[in-house]
Amino acid sequence: MIAKRKGLGPITAEPALQRQGVGGALIAEARRWLSDQGARGCILTGDPGYSPRHGFLPAPEHAPEAEPAEFFMVLPLAGDIPPGRFRFHPAVGA
Repeated sequence: MIAKRKGLGPITAEPALQRQGVGGALIAEARRWLSDQGARGCILTGDPGYSPRHGFLPAPEHAPEAEPAEFFMVLPLAGDIPPGRFRFHPAVGA
């Protein structure tokens, strides 16, 4: 079964624009777009001090083998998080 979950990132803003809500606005827009597309969830390798503020949950047990588990997070949008490790589509090359 292919889950309708998408990857997001990297999310960043120029240093001069940081702490002005740019990253949060990008994530909010991505969440809206993902929901409009019918995505059930989103995965992200991101900053554990930042990403949870936007709904992402630390999920080291789901990290693909090549990803640093301590930075791997999921954002459930519809339904539960499926068990097991996530895999990227082969087109991503990860």
